[in-house]
Amino acid sequence: MIRWSAPNSRVAVAGTALAIALAAAGALRSGGAESAPVTLKTTEIGAGPALVFVPDVGLPRTVWMPTARKLLAGHRIVLVDLPGHGESPMPDPFTLQIAAEALDRVLAAQKGESTIVIGQGVGGVISTLAAKAHPEHVRGLVLVDVALRSPLKIEDQQKQMFLRWMDDNFDQFVRQVYSRRGRDSTQGAEIVAQASLVAPVSLKPYFREIIGLDASSTLKSFARPVLYVGSERGWPADKTWAAVSSERGLEGLAAPDTVRIAASAQLIMKDQPDSLAAAIGKFAKKSLAAK
Repeated sequence: MIRWSAPNSRVAVAGTALAIALAAAGALRSGGAESAPVTLKTTEIGAGPALVFVPDVGLPRTVWMPTARKLLAGHRIVLVDLPGHGESPMPDPFTLQIAAEALDRVLAAQKGESTIVIGQGVGGVISTLAAKAHPEHVRGLVLVDVALRSPLKIEDQQKQMFLRWMDDNFDQFVRQVYSRRGRDSTQGAEIVAQASLVAPVSLKPYFREIIGLDASSTLKSFARPVLYVGSERGWPADKTWAAVSSERGLEGLAAPDTVRIAASAQLIMKDQPDSLAAAIGKFAKKSLAAK
């Protein structure tokens, strides 16, 4: 439980923002008015079993290209922009469930028996929700540095104070969230610059969704193969898979394949495209052969 005292509330809220950023957690919220369906922008090239790539919040679909191009031979590559990113419209109101429904419309246009969806961070949470709701649309699921549960327990009053602070200091918040996601300070600045291209009106709803919420039950009894890929920053060398899965709300996975890729951070698809492509390709081949 996070405690805080009024005189230091500004510092405490900033600290909470940073903790949330490092947690990179996601969750599902329901309720509220219905949103009109949105069509997500995609880039689709190649032929064969579909590999659908979903980026983390704040990143464009093209971030996957260094890895995706290595898988182009023998695969249909589908790069997807999240709602409110690039040319994808932002639903109003927004929830992760609505985003998952929009992604599912992309998945439904592929051949479900041979489609692998690859999601990073919050994009992985959205991919998980879509795959759970319509498992017939996917053959396998690859999660890259995904957390389905925040490690933070935040009281309602603290949550509201944090959200007010975020609204009033959003540029600072974006720098805190994204600058530490790089392999080094130079890459951190690159990630901040990418996230800054997304309008605050589109970014803020994602962070309102993920703060303190929990979607860890989503993968319980999930019947499709799952590969978890951890970057060096997301899965430190001194942590076991048991510790990582417990922290990130992934205990519901019965027997996932796991791969840890060294010398990588949020831009793992650029840091280690060969290793990441090899892991995805091996998993896809195994999943498709297990029909």
